[in-house]
Amino acid sequence: MYNKIQVDPPMQRLNHHHLFLFWTFGRTGSVTKTAESLSIAQSAVTSQLRQLEDALGLSLIDRTHPRRPEITSEGRQVLAYAERIFESSRELIDWASRGSLPKIQRLRIGATPGLSRNLLYEFIRPLTGRPDLNFGITTGEQKTLIQSLISHDLDVLLTSQAVHQRAQGELYAHVLHSSPVVFVSSSGTGSRSKSRALDWSGKEVFIPGKSFETRPEIDAFLEGLPQNFRIAGEIDDVAFLRILALRTGAIVGVPEIGVKSELEAKILTRVSAPTGISQRYYAITRNKLNPSDHIKQLITELKAI
Repeated sequence: MYNKIQVDPPMQRLNHHHLFLFWTFGRTGSVTKTAESLSIAQSAVTSQLRQLEDALGLSLIDRTHPRRPEITSEGRQVLAYAERIFESSRELIDWASRGSLPKIQRLRIGATPGLSRNLLYEFIRPLTGRPDLNFGITTGEQKTLIQSLISHDLDVLLTSQAVHQRAQGELYAHVLHSSPVVFVSSSGTGSRSKSRALDWSGKEVFIPGKSFETRPEIDAFLEGLPQNFRIAGEIDDVAFLRILALRTGAIVGVPEIGVKSELEAKILTRVSAPTGISQRYYAITRNKLNPSDHIKQLITELKAI
């Protein structure tokens, strides 16, 4: 007498080839690039993507605009599962070829130019000395890094800009830190007073660019000053604002955290600290409730500083 073998219904069996194809599509963003990447016909890509949707009973791709197909919210959830599945596959291959499973997990972090490098260091500091973790940092414009986050090429994005309203359904901005904006100089002629009556006459002034959320408040503060000075530049990069403050005699507006060490060492002088202007910094993740445990821990630790 034969034992009956239980076979899962077809809907419960996942075609991993189709899933890998969809995962590749999520990374490339187009049928053409997916076909080129996998060396198959575009018609095969289209057909197999639809087969995966049929098998899962989900709409994974919004084809409203055929030239710009977009992954749906359900599709992004499937991509998250696919990432974990293929990460496990890579671990299996490592185990089979090397005889042991890898013990190091990699965190992929994005950072925009408006982010203070001091803050970036504080974020990754708990990772140093951890033999089970390493990290990669990618810098670039927010729009590009947001797309990398959505396509699962990044685990978290650190930025000085809140997430765009159109992306709020798929991304979440955790407020990490708030830093007052200060005006500093290396000339040694400034005062530590918060008074607006300081002599800015004839000075060159560098200020944060329009991508900073605090820019309207900075403009309003400067317009209220009685002296004549010249706006010499608008800079989106906090690290470069710091360089300008150190190497020129200009007055530079910058989030205080970006020049914290220089102020403490008295290398820079605080010329003015206008009341009520603070730059917020964010950690943007794909999922509001469940970022990875490591990312969640880093966010919590930085908020506690």
